[in-house]
Amino acid sequence: MQLRVTSVSTTVGFFVLVLGAAFALGGCAHTSPKKELTKTERARIYVEMANGLLDEGDPTSALENLFRAEAEDPKLPEIHHSKALVFFARKNYLEALKEAEKAVELAPNYSVAQGTLGKLLLDQGRLDEAVSHLNVAAADPVNREMFKPLSLLGVIYYKKNDFQKASEFFTRAIDSSPTSACIAYYYRGHLHLRDSQFDEAIRDYGQASTRFCAGFAEAQLAIGIAFEESKRFDQARKKFLEVEQRYPNSRSADQAMKRLRTLP
Repeated sequence: MQLRVTSVSTTVGFFVLVLGAAFALGGCAHTSPKKELTKTERARIYVEMANGLLDEGDPTSALENLFRAEAEDPKLPEIHHSKALVFFARKNYLEALKEAEKAVELAPNYSVAQGTLGKLLLDQGRLDEAVSHLNVAAADPVNREMFKPLSLLGVIYYKKNDFQKASEFFTRAIDSSPTSACIAYYYRGHLHLRDSQFDEAIRDYGQASTRFCAGFAEAQLAIGIAFEESKRFDQARKKFLEVEQRYPNSRSADQAMKRLRTLP
């Protein structure tokens, strides 16, 4: 599950104009006085600009704007959360972790930052620490992406071999966002496959690779494996060939070809 910022609907150019106009208010002659932006308001504008730049694949410019935001209001938790996302995008995972921890320290009820911190801890194998932060994120009734911490909690319990609890979290994630919970579908498919529930596994792997989840090569490969394990070799053969054609030069394509060569 990748970390990502929510796309901002307002363009970066608009924010630049707004920010420039706001900073110029004091020097403009006008009959009706305008309220000058506070430092926190200016900082939030820089954060929005940074988020937009990160969405556009420019983490360096995003970080520059976050430094500007920090100069305005260093205690704004959104700054540190966005910095965590930027450092994650640049594969600087230790700095990402530090910034996520800072965001949570400044705002313990900031559920999105709690979820990001939980994800970063999970990636480092610090499962027990991750659970507490993900639980906070999953318990927030207004968290629009609740499926993410729920899915990650499921992954943690899957790694702990607590398959019953993992299944409960995956199902909750899917129920909260049926079209977006790609990871939950994928891992729940693993649970079905483990129990030789082949049709259920194929169904969940299919859900993990359609619509919002399209492009999830590992889920497509898993469908072929489920066909293979259920001895539907013709369907497995077709799926492995499809994976190789759709995702050339990928690890999933390599695995598909290896499995294809061993089919009866």
